[in-house]
Amino acid sequence: MNDQGTAKLVRTIGFWGLVAMCINAVVGSGVFLLPHESYKLLGPFSLWAPLLFAIPVFILVLCFAEASSHFSEPGGAYLYAKTAFGDGVGFLVGWMNWIARLTSLASLSNGFVLALALFFPSLKTGIPRAVVITTTILLLALIHYVGVRYGAASIYILTFGKLVPLVGFIILSLAVWKTNPIPQSLALPGPDTQWVDAALFMLFAYAGFENLGVPAGEFKNPRRDLPFALLAGILAIAAIYVLVQLGAMSALPDLSQSDTPIASAASAIIGPIGGVIVTIGALMSMAGTNSGTMLEGSRMLYALSLGRRMGNLSYVHPRFHTPSVAIAIHTTAALIFALSGSFRQLALLSAVARLTTYLATCLAVPRLRKLNEGFRTPGLIVPILGTVVALAFVVTLDRWKLLAAGIALALGTIVYFLTRPRGFVSSGERV
Repeated sequence: MNDQGTAKLVRTIGFWGLVAMCINAVVGSGVFLLPHESYKLLGPFSLWAPLLFAIPVFILVLCFAEASSHFSEPGGAYLYAKTAFGDGVGFLVGWMNWIARLTSLASLSNGFVLALALFFPSLKTGIPRAVVITTTILLLALIHYVGVRYGAASIYILTFGKLVPLVGFIILSLAVWKTNPIPQSLALPGPDTQWVDAALFMLFAYAGFENLGVPAGEFKNPRRDLPFALLAGILAIAAIYVLVQLGAMSALPDLSQSDTPIASAASAIIGPIGGVIVTIGALMSMAGTNSGTMLEGSRMLYALSLGRRMGNLSYVHPRFHTPSVAIAIHTTAALIFALSGSFRQLALLSAVARLTTYLATCLAVPRLRKLNEGFRTPGLIVPILGTVVALAFVVTLDRWKLLAAGIALALGTIVYFLTRPRGFVSSGERV
């Protein structure tokens, strides 16, 4: 039986849609909540964290831009690793990428509750928290179930909704300029600074770009558009992050005192209405990022299932042209994680899981150059630097984070061997 039946995915998303999806995927991951965590870890020096960590992130983005220029099929890093290193490595990379998408969706669903609790404090715990998390995830699943056009439209609308209050906050905070945080920020943090946790949190704040290639089967011209959309999107994001951090620290010198730092900073400038506006923007931001994560996570499951014994995971709905079974499974797993974890714990797990994606893609770039012409970075310097950046994050993980990554990889290995099609041999070829 054909896994997909007669239905196929449809290509509807162009270049500017991809830029919007890149900004949406990344900005909602951290700008409204993680400044609080970065300040707790780095103090006043956190002013420079968005700029400092943008440099290694941009190197990784260049590797993904080059890798994406060789493919028009869905799968992203899974496809890059599978093509370069074989089915086994590819599957584990895709599995870890899905874990990262899963925990990111769960993490930001908890962040959504934290932001909404500014209006309704009782939502932070218990049954009200569970109801909000469940309702928001199921609503996004329904939107993406009925068609990629509707899912993409939700991303565009929510991206616009998040950028308007962010840009307004930047302009207002820099115009008012209540205090100058720059002199104090020039001092390095003390010797007991948790640099590894700070790096992982900032990585989480910039994360999301690596998943833009996962739903490539629904992009109009992914080989041409995707590399430049990644570069344009990440440059815009870096500018937003730096200016937001500067404006927030100018309005609220000690960001560690509020777990909704941007809303608190806006309130300090123009009163309670500022906090309300920014909080609405934060809610739209996290909802938009979760919408993108619903799209990317379900498509990763769909890509992993193609040609494998994974039941009906590769089924495409004949009317809506969406991978409906993959959407249902991704939604169910995300609900379990979201209801059982916290924003901070899930954010760290998501950051650890995605390191596999970064490392595999950087290593794959030289091999992928043999496929066809595409976007090129000069020589081998960029993939080498990208590999060094990814390894630097990996080797600094503590034993608990390594244990979590090891358990996820072990589960992925078991699933891989259980779902291999009959007649499959270790070389990746069929007999």
